[in-house]
Amino acid sequence: MTIPEAKAYVGKDCSVTWRDRHGKEQIMTTHIHDVTFVPLYGACLVGDVEDIYLEKVTRIQPLN
Repeated sequence: MTIPEAKAYVGKDCSVTWRDRHGKEQIMTTHIHDVTFVPLYGACLVGDVEDIYLEKVTRIQPLN
């Protein structure tokens, strides 16, 4: 997922699916506040619960 694709979800409640460091799919429901770039780590989704790196995101599904 790229930054412009992810910015379409800013301000929305979404179900985010990503792969953890063990390769297992994780699903989290969160309100996405921002998409930002963190030097040395890359692009990141900033949500209510935690931040998720875009390189690990496999799908974002809006809830509203």
